[in-house]
Amino acid sequence: MPITPPRDGVSINYEVHGDGPPLILVSGTGHDMHFWAGQIPHFSKSFRTIVFDNRGVGASSVPEPGYSLADMADDTAHVLDSAGIAHAHVMGFSMGGHIAQELTLNHPDRVMSLGIHHSWARNGARLKKFQETRLYLAQNDQRLALAEISMLALHASAYYDQHVDEMNAHRAFLLEKSPVNAGWIGQLEACIVGDTYDRLPSIDVPTLVTCSDLDLIASPHLSAAIHAQIPGAELRILEGTGHVALMEDPDGFAEICLEFLNGIAA
Repeated sequence: MPITPPRDGVSINYEVHGDGPPLILVSGTGHDMHFWAGQIPHFSKSFRTIVFDNRGVGASSVPEPGYSLADMADDTAHVLDSAGIAHAHVMGFSMGGHIAQELTLNHPDRVMSLGIHHSWARNGARLKKFQETRLYLAQNDQRLALAEISMLALHASAYYDQHVDEMNAHRAFLLEKSPVNAGWIGQLEACIVGDTYDRLPSIDVPTLVTCSDLDLIASPHLSAAIHAQIPGAELRILEGTGHVALMEDPDGFAEICLEFLNGIAA
């Protein structure tokens, strides 16, 4: 797997799958590039699909906390540079959706289209408290509690009950392979203070916003707020899925995304 040259002491691990127009996928808090595993088979048939480990997780650098989501957007641009890509379709999920917003705002020449999936532009009171609680657990090395509270919020209740083996595997990842505490702390601090809301009207690329009706982390009203701020944006609401709809309904999620991307090409 390639890794970027250090930029401000940070190197980013990434992979490239398939061929075609470039599409870069940005993962959510605490998850590495495998967050997108269920989507790569769909996207890589038609797109040169780039996935990577955000700083703080996987094989990428784990810098000291104190960085921002804009810094993580710069990491994303650095991955494109390392892969020799001038501009790409960009999709981000959860924290990755916020990073994708910062990338589009700060590097508009790099973005062909934007997908903001199950994300937010400004923390609501409930989301902020959830992130602050997880931050407290990471700061106090309460990894089991951090994994469990994350699991309870990430998945829809019925899906959680019906997919025991998958839940055990996801829990094991959070316990054993998600970021060390410094990675969690850095990412969560960045999420808590991140705010793109007032700048969103300047985005002028085709934009897809998605959310799920059973999402307990980034509820639909947060996506509706993004949709209202970006001229011409499209909003799609998935039914019966929780926050990680790309895991719970990978085919349905990919279908919505590919319909949007293929519509741009048409």
